[in-house]
Amino acid sequence: MTEHHPWFGSYAPDVPARLGPAGVREVLREEMRDLGFHEELVSARPLLVPPGSAAELYGAAARLLDLLRRALLASGPTARHRMAALGVDESLHPLFTDDRLEERYCGCMARPDAVIGADGPRFLEFNVGGAVGGAVHTHMMTRAWRRVYGPGDVPFDGPSLFGARRRLFAAVCEELGVPPAVALLGTVRDLPGVGSARYFDVEVGHLRRHGFRAEFFEPEELDGGHDPGGGFRFPVGLRHFTVTEWRGHGIDLAPVRRALDAGCLFLAPQTAFLISNKKVLGWISEGLPWMTGADRELVRRYLPWTRVVRERRVVWRGRGHDLGELLVRRRACFVLKKAVGMCGDGVLLGPSTGPAVWERAVGRALREEDSIAQEYVEAGRCAAVVTDGTGSGTRPATIAPLLGPYVVAGKPAGCLVRYFASGESGIVSMYGHGALINVLVAGR
Repeated sequence: MTEHHPWFGSYAPDVPARLGPAGVREVLREEMRDLGFHEELVSARPLLVPPGSAAELYGAAARLLDLLRRALLASGPTARHRMAALGVDESLHPLFTDDRLEERYCGCMARPDAVIGADGPRFLEFNVGGAVGGAVHTHMMTRAWRRVYGPGDVPFDGPSLFGARRRLFAAVCEELGVPPAVALLGTVRDLPGVGSARYFDVEVGHLRRHGFRAEFFEPEELDGGHDPGGGFRFPVGLRHFTVTEWRGHGIDLAPVRRALDAGCLFLAPQTAFLISNKKVLGWISEGLPWMTGADRELVRRYLPWTRVVRERRVVWRGRGHDLGELLVRRRACFVLKKAVGMCGDGVLLGPSTGPAVWERAVGRALREEDSIAQEYVEAGRCAAVVTDGTGSGTRPATIAPLLGPYVVAGKPAGCLVRYFASGESGIVSMYGHGALINVLVAGR
């Protein structure tokens, strides 16, 4: 698939003559300073799509997120029942809080990964919670493009991710009847190539400018957030970490537990990470008894065929198959993914994996029952322009972008774009795979 997909439209703003390629690159690098953004080659303009395309992407993401949330909650009455339904290790989920708050806010923020298939958006997975990578980059790059094309009328609409989160925090504080105060909890140790806390400080500054009391805490500093009476000074927090990552760093989670017990609601709560489990995608793809016709049509339209891998029969393209035999025989049609994973780890693309490696991976997945199989979707292409900031400095590219539309409290909150300037498709992550980043915005 080499032609440009019509979903992306055809209009793109020119690089402003007052800046030129070198000026554009300088604005991007300034806004992305100390965020792990070191690319010499950068996008020369945002990925601009028709308003209808952007609305479809965000709308489908929000509806699918709600369906995944309902599917997870319907799998059992308590967190323990839901973990059992997913077959997950309870020790990886030690930070649950009040059940009502868990269920209320578990889907409050997410970033799915999507490509544009032959018929439009196809959602490959959902990353749910506050620890999803790329959020700060998305906000700051959107801000950078506003600088590039301002002052005056900017030729696109791009949501403010920090603004969307701020409105969520305000609504939660109002619902809880507490003053607007937010603790951001994370660590620079999670950010490859970053030596400062600016990644967190830029959002602290945004919140303070809008009337919030806000502070960033490294985990070892968290106990300093308690008041003399033992309560926690911030009723709401933003959870910038996963349990697996912090255990890998040797970070003690006890201070987090103490802050939770002292009344801080860290968003998104622990249940969000259960929604992220790719087995839930398999559940809704296969269909659940309570799903309506509208639910099933939503899944058919936007979700590739996805199944939890275990020894069993499945129906694919209208015919019955033994799942293991189907995956081996039709390798080029499928992707294998660990049910829990991030940054592309545990993902095998059938079309680019050798038969022997693939067959061993299928056998392991059948034995361990910790993976999903998903029909492979070839990513649609679009036009892009990149620059290294030198001379005339721009060159056109045809790319296969991976789209990450952020949804916060059900609303659009910006869209991360990752792509290879070479135009190839494949495993794309924030770190370690050589991808460039950009943001998707809607034309006016």
